[in-house]
Amino acid sequence: MRYVVLSGISQQVLKSLETNKVKTIEIRSPHNFLSALETNVGDVIFLTSTSLEDVRPGTTGIIAKINEKQISMHRMVQRTEDFYEEAEVQMARLQLQMKGHARVRRAECCAIGEATVVDADEMKFFEGR
Repeated sequence: MRYVVLSGISQQVLKSLETNKVKTIEIRSPHNFLSALETNVGDVIFLTSTSLEDVRPGTTGIIAKINEKQISMHRMVQRTEDFYEEAEVQMARLQLQMKGHARVRRAECCAIGEATVVDADEMKFFEGR
């Protein structure tokens, strides 16, 4: 099955999702933000701790359903006596519900500005590979 990928997700976040079954995450990295923009509530996505450049056949991760999605602007201000700097960052907040584990069969490389997609098979616990 084809899934949009969120890569480079920390092991702690993946373990928390696995344990609690529902978790809200914030996406700020540009490649994951573009992937999050391509998704809708109800979609199932693939999350992995592997960096985007290293996602290839055999990469394992978690598949999760998006229960809620919010896109927002976050303003950051940094100020000292000598300067004042203001920056705005867009971020996505996704509430995810764990569905299971999956292994990448084929990774589809994306062009700049597009979501990363993989073809992955759901792993059953009785499968030994």
